[in-house]
Amino acid sequence: MSYSYVRIGALSEVHLAHCPLILPRGRRVIVRTGRGTELAEIMRCLSVPTTKKSSTTQETEDTPLSRTPTASVLRPTTQEDELLLRRLERHKREAVEACQAALAESESQSILLDVDQLFDGGTLVMHFLGAVDSLAESITRDITERYESIVRTRHFSKLLSDGCGPNCGDSEGECGSGCGGCSIAKACKKNR
Repeated sequence: MSYSYVRIGALSEVHLAHCPLILPRGRRVIVRTGRGTELAEIMRCLSVPTTKKSSTTQETEDTPLSRTPTASVLRPTTQEDELLLRRLERHKREAVEACQAALAESESQSILLDVDQLFDGGTLVMHFLGAVDSLAESITRDITERYESIVRTRHFSKLLSDGCGPNCGDSEGECGSGCGGCSIAKACKKNR
């Protein structure tokens, strides 16, 4: 198993990820994190697996000593993913603008910086500057519910999360079993 450093989200968080492929820097990929399925960018692939050596050994560029991966690269993005991501980005931008306008019109002192949108199309993670008051929580909850009603349907979210079977996109998943036309299955077959 190889590893990669990936950049995720509006705050450009860097994560060590399990990665089944050696991919070029800057390649956009779909990853699974503790938050869900997300878009990420490859920063660096490491062909050497994580190893533990003596405490006097320094970490080298290709050996992330004693670090635990916090993400798993599922696959590179496909053309279909990129089209979907553009659509989701447009809806996210509208949600951010609506939230910022509502906060400005209210008596809230909270300032919305940016929003991370997970690849499931229905999860927004909002980043604020400073403390978030109850009025801002109420406003963001309303905006999020409107966003989710526009972007997310049960069928749409199921296809994004499951693809053509449980764990679609993972090496142990059922990719391609019964759904040869699935764009996720096509991406998985290329990566195996």
